[in-house]
Amino acid sequence: MLVLMSASGYAADKSVVDHLTPLMGGTSDVSNLVGKTVKNFQGDNLGTIGDFVRGPEGHIAFAMLNYGVTDSTRKIIAVPVGALSCGKQSCVLNASRETVGTTPPFVSMDDLAKARTAANIYFYFGVQPYWTEKGTPGEK
Repeated sequence: MLVLMSASGYAADKSVVDHLTPLMGGTSDVSNLVGKTVKNFQGDNLGTIGDFVRGPEGHIAFAMLNYGVTDSTRKIIAVPVGALSCGKQSCVLNASRETVGTTPPFVSMDDLAKARTAANIYFYFGVQPYWTEKGTPGEK
């Protein structure tokens, strides 16, 4: 699997943090989703979208979810954009509140830029990493 990731732009041995960029202040079509509420299919409020992060080839890789642990405590979680379905009012994440609650919090762009970390986040949410899908941009 590391071969697939490194062949498509994610380096297995070095960080690609310089190529992961938040979209805040950008004019991307997803910028209007910042601040949207994220719920699951059971209707549980999971938090709000704080920002999006692009991968090395420009593909939007992650939504940064501001998850409410308690009423006064929040943590930031990286969620694969492929795990979200967004409409005009809110977004839906196919995950239980418990699943989201046990997701490791976002630590740094350095950590998120590691191929193994990025793939683990995708697999945790049951989504195939886009850089391993046949025919995706950046595939060599």
